[in-house]
Amino acid sequence: MNPSGILLVASLILTAGGPGADEHLLAGAHAFREARYAEALVEFRVAQELGAPESGDYAGATLVKLERPLEAIEAFGGLGGPGRDALTDYYRAVAAYDARLYLAADRLLAMVGDRSGPKIADQAARLRSRIGSVLAVPPVPAAIDWYLAQCAEQRGLKRPILSRAYCQEAAEQALRRPDHYRLSEAQAGAVGTLP
Repeated sequence: MNPSGILLVASLILTAGGPGADEHLLAGAHAFREARYAEALVEFRVAQELGAPESGDYAGATLVKLERPLEAIEAFGGLGGPGRDALTDYYRAVAAYDARLYLAADRLLAMVGDRSGPKIADQAARLRSRIGSVLAVPPVPAAIDWYLAQCAEQRGLKRPILSRAYCQEAAEQALRRPDHYRLSEAQAGAVGTLP
């Protein structure tokens, strides 16, 4: 069993929720460990419905493995602040990176730091290096336009977590430009004051 699988199983045993939830959490962990991610997601979602604490994090990690980053970000409840552990923050960062939320991903990876084991620390360092390449130059206006368009699209789809994440990224990217292109609009969207 790989280290992330061991951590997942151990933490599931300690955090089982309501009646029947523990069985679904453990079944999900088993499926996750065996790379049967679609099955794991179903089990984690059932556990979530049964009130298992932190099952959203497990669903989020599974969605990352299924290459569904937007759904993963929603399952995690967003990208702000440190998660409950370094592995969760790593998966949150991967979801952010895959959704092109590079500054959010970099912030999360910085929080992984010494809180993780050597394998995750190495993966986090490699991902931060790729992000550093993306962020080596200030963004062009079209990039900020794209983030704001994603913000508006997600808001229209009634996905406030994603809408805020894209507006926050737009605001932070705008601050990297000398002219702060569309900064006030991005900031308004990040705090949810846009219509």
